[in-house]
Amino acid sequence: MASLSNPKNDPKLEPEFDSLINREKMSGVERENKEGEEFDHGAPPPFKLADIRAAIPKHCWVKDPWKSMSYVVRDVIVIFALMIVAGYLDSWVVWPFYWFAQGIFFCALFAIGHDCGHGSFSNSNKLNDVVGHILHSSILVPYHAWRISHKLHHGNHAHADNDETWRPVSETTYRSMSNLSRMFRYTAPFPLFLFPYYLVMRDPGKKG
Repeated sequence: MASLSNPKNDPKLEPEFDSLINREKMSGVERENKEGEEFDHGAPPPFKLADIRAAIPKHCWVKDPWKSMSYVVRDVIVIFALMIVAGYLDSWVVWPFYWFAQGIFFCALFAIGHDCGHGSFSNSNKLNDVVGHILHSSILVPYHAWRISHKLHHGNHAHADNDETWRPVSETTYRSMSNLSRMFRYTAPFPLFLFPYYLVMRDPGKKG
C-alpha cells in the first residue's frame, strides 16, 4: 500500500488537518479554563475515528498486490544476499552486526505476513493466505494460528480477560502461584520455553 502523505504538504488535506488541530486546541483551552478540574484521561477525544479516516488520501486505501509483492521480492533478495555474505565472515566482531541486519529482514517477513493476516496485502484472501503462510512458515510462525489469535487480540483491546496477546496476571493469580512458577515466569528466560510451546499448542497460556 502507498505510504501516508504528510497533511501539511498536501493542499487537499490541509483544511481537514487544520480542522482537527483547531478542535484539539479549543478542547485544550476549555480544559485549562476550568480551574480546579482535573483532566479526564478516559474522556473521548474531540474528534472521531471517521474524521481521521476522512483526512487520509484515498490512494492510501488502495491495495496494490504488485507493489506489495515487490516488498516480498526485495526482502527475500536481501536475506539470500546476506546468507551468501555470511560465508565470508570469519571474525566474531562482525557477527553481531550480521545477526542484527539479518534479523531486521526476518522481522520484515513477519511484518508482511502480518499485513496478509489483516488483509491489507491485497484484495485476494487466497493470495494473502498463501503469501502469509509461506513467509511466516519460513520464520517458524504458525500463520493461521497467529492470524486467528491476532484477530481476537484486535477485537479485545485492553480487555483483561479476552485479549490473547496482552493479558496482565491478576493479583489473585499471582498470589496463587508457587515459588517455582514465579521463578520460571519472572526470573528464568520464560519466552525461550513459551514460544516452542505456542508453536505446538497455539495456547497463549492466559492463566500466567
